[in-house]
Amino acid sequence: MSLIDDQIKQFEALDVPQTKQPDFDAFWADTLAAVNGKPLDVQGGRIDYPISRLDVRDITYSGLDGTRVKAWLILPPEAKTRNVPCIAAYHGASGSRGTPAWFTQYTSMGCAVVTMDFRMQGGLTGSDTGFLGSSKLGWTALGVTDKRTSYYYHVLTDGLRLLRVAKETQGIDPKRIAVEGGSQGGGTALTMAALDTDVALCLADVPSSCWFEKRLLDRTGGAADIANFIRIHPELVDDVMKTLSYFDNINLAPRITCPVFVSCGMKDNVCPPECVYAAYNKITSEKRIVPYPYAEHSGGEWRQQDKKLAYLRDKFAL
Repeated sequence: MSLIDDQIKQFEALDVPQTKQPDFDAFWADTLAAVNGKPLDVQGGRIDYPISRLDVRDITYSGLDGTRVKAWLILPPEAKTRNVPCIAAYHGASGSRGTPAWFTQYTSMGCAVVTMDFRMQGGLTGSDTGFLGSSKLGWTALGVTDKRTSYYYHVLTDGLRLLRVAKETQGIDPKRIAVEGGSQGGGTALTMAALDTDVALCLADVPSSCWFEKRLLDRTGGAADIANFIRIHPELVDDVMKTLSYFDNINLAPRITCPVFVSCGMKDNVCPPECVYAAYNKITSEKRIVPYPYAEHSGGEWRQQDKKLAYLRDKFAL
């Protein structure tokens, strides 16, 4: 395994220069003020669900632009008598909030769950905001020439407002919120941990949105769509790279203060391990990473899920 060990050491030594713009911190301060200042306008309520011991709520809440974001709010029976931890789960690209049954590993541990549809992907959340440009392969290139019109801006602020939903729900402990996800969801989990200081734990598998410059150069995963946009509009490359810098976890990771558990696949050609490590190495809080030597984008699969549950149990004393 010496070749693999050598490769891991190379990744651990990566120190990719940050690309933060002068107004990076001011931009996020203004954005967080908007996220926390606008009413959530949560609508919906409890539904009849086969697992009757769970309080399953089919809800929508308002994005910053007024888009109604579909979400699940799931409370375990323990929430009737005490405040419980909550897992904010973010799905992978082209996915959806799914079905409440997907999250029973968390509810069986006594945790609540909130999870949303990303806009215009596999769920029921659309977008009231139109976007400049086109996105041939997906959505990542939509509005990518400006930070406030970018698709990333809208879905990440939706994600931050999901955390507000959790914190403002009776029965949830606002100081024991974990963010969780894989791929797109893993990258989002890192970003949420960086931007919301109330997040107490981050569980990020094969995370995206790490070292965008490298992702675009190699045309990996959803970054290929942005690379294609630049191919068609080369005169906009500087605007695109500037926009992406606000959402790149190599710039956001130093803001994380909670414990972080990350995984990656050493043969992942969607969210490459060197990109994951580029962001992971910027984290200064308590952290752990598990690289899976021959894994591709599926990462550690059920083995990693078991490790995450153990990490969650230990950190939240479940």
